[in-house]
Amino acid sequence: MISKQQYEAQLQQVFRLLLENKSQEEIARELHISTRTVARYSQRIENRYGEMQRQKTYDTIFLESQLFKNRLLILYKALETEVISDKTSRTEKAKCAEVAANIAIDILKLENEGIKAVKDLTAKNIQGKNILDNLRNQSKNNESNINKSYKK
Repeated sequence: MISKQQYEAQLQQVFRLLLENKSQEEIARELHISTRTVARYSQRIENRYGEMQRQKTYDTIFLESQLFKNRLLILYKALETEVISDKTSRTEKAKCAEVAANIAIDILKLENEGIKAVKDLTAKNIQGKNILDNLRNQSKNNESNINKSYKK
């Protein structure tokens, strides 16, 4: 049996070696532990850091899509200015208007996808909250049943 400090140190070593793209077998040999232990450590690392990494990825994707949408809006405004300008020929105005319309459609699609993503996340959060509430209620019921059986 190892102490909590030793466990955390070993967990950090496994994490570092996983980041170096070493296989579980290589890690086991290097740290003189079983591959099953490495697999358990890997699972604990995934549980601990996986959700944080997924959230960072989602945040990055959201930020990139917002930046892309802003660039499209800037391009749309520039095309709009060309269409309004007296210096632009009718042919060029028609081309600019067509491109601007396509950009406007793409922006609306991005907005629609963003709204769907927010709805999905909200639904998942509500569903997760309901599951947690049900588990808490079951736990309270179990506690009260246990308490009643001890009182008898």
